[in-house]
Amino acid sequence: MHKNFILLFSGLPGLIRASLLPLILVALPAAILQGCDNDNNGNNQPEEPTVLSLPWVRSENSRLVDTLGRELSIRGINARIDGLFDVSFDDGRIPLEPIPDFTRQDAEAMVSYGFNVLRLPINWSGLEPFEGQFSEAYFDRLDQVIDLSRDAGLYVLLDFHQDAWSKEIGEDGAPLWAIVPPPGQLLEGPLEDLAARRISPQVLNAFQGFFENREGIQDRFLPVWERIVARYADRPEVIGFQPMNEPFVSHFDPTQQVLYDFYEKLLQPMRALDSKHSLWMEPGVIRNFGNSAPLLEKPFPDSNIVYCPHVYSHNVDASSYESWQAWLFENYGNMKAEASSWGAALVVGEWGIHPDSANAGHYIRAQQEAADRFGSGQILWLWKENSQDAWGFYDFDDATGEWVVRDNAIRLMARPYALAVPGILLEQHFDPDTKILSVSFEAQGGELAGPLLYLPDTWFDQLPAISINGSTVGYERDASSGRVLLEWSGASGTFELEVR
Repeated sequence: MHKNFILLFSGLPGLIRASLLPLILVALPAAILQGCDNDNNGNNQPEEPTVLSLPWVRSENSRLVDTLGRELSIRGINARIDGLFDVSFDDGRIPLEPIPDFTRQDAEAMVSYGFNVLRLPINWSGLEPFEGQFSEAYFDRLDQVIDLSRDAGLYVLLDFHQDAWSKEIGEDGAPLWAIVPPPGQLLEGPLEDLAARRISPQVLNAFQGFFENREGIQDRFLPVWERIVARYADRPEVIGFQPMNEPFVSHFDPTQQVLYDFYEKLLQPMRALDSKHSLWMEPGVIRNFGNSAPLLEKPFPDSNIVYCPHVYSHNVDASSYESWQAWLFENYGNMKAEASSWGAALVVGEWGIHPDSANAGHYIRAQQEAADRFGSGQILWLWKENSQDAWGFYDFDDATGEWVVRDNAIRLMARPYALAVPGILLEQHFDPDTKILSVSFEAQGGELAGPLLYLPDTWFDQLPAISINGSTVGYERDASSGRVLLEWSGASGTFELEVR
């Protein structure tokens, strides 16, 4: 950039150069300083990290690390958003379901409840409703949501979402032209039979048609994939790209090899456009029921990847905290082994329960402790949902048209944790009975920012004490986000951090 500026300046007439020189001498030092503050990929970093900074993130050695030298812990949330979750029709059919709006207040509330990643479902049908014709209105809405999230301090995972393949025959996903073979019957709302739609012959046939690349339909997905990757290749607040939610291949390929081949096919065009972002890959949806997936015989041919299975308690006979913990620890152990076979970081892409259900307290605590125990990120399903028995953080009041936050959701899910620590995270644990957060990490030396903590006032009536290796640390808590960024000297060694 500086070279181009110098060439442009030298080509100006002498009198103009002379008149501009005093202004340039004032501005140039700041520009030079900014240009020198780069990471290894040549990306500018903020001079002074804050609680809302979103530096570049990548997967290294099966850990998610940022360019400030810290390991991240992912605590995210999914959100269906109006204008992006495409469940309406242009031919007079009834929409499948109501989808909530997303505003600056939503993004800020997510951060205040402890989330640092928004897993954002986007739909191929909205992006490319007709083959080769991309919707600028859809991309504009997507830009708006990403900008709102960034300003609040929230990373965004772009998830090509589908449920039962397409809104035309299921809930959401692919456009009508991308259903191969063509469906025998188009469906409409209200959506009250999703379970039946998921296993209908036309949905099963559509999955098989795509993964067998009939009529070249898998290749015809590449233009929309490349367009998304190219558009956000230089946006650090986009934490990664996920090409398919809950892929279904087991009914015709129990080995899931066609799924792995699909992911490898996407890797080359992605890396041609983007060397920085991570590729997030989910195993076949059958894992949601069997709680295990095949191990890869050899690691995936790229190290900047995330393995993101889902955890749902289908037909699990558990009611106590101990029984939930036993089941979840086994499941997370399986997921950790699966992620290791891929050579990937582990983040659970979806998990959840109704926060007011009888098992919520035991289940949510066991989930959070399992994630801590196995070094896994996790992303909750769901932010807002206006339907019967919705799991979201909010109830919808039909009388007033207002969303009302569920107190149990905040109490059970918005718990203290370390969002990022210098070097390598060794262990962290929060005890809700004693209200003690314990974190240990190994700094390599030279990290550019200190530990970033989430310490919500819902858990602490007054500011807690923070110590590192037994010495009390002073700090200020950001009132709006509940986050605390501790000063850091860049020292090396093993550190024990405690909040009580």
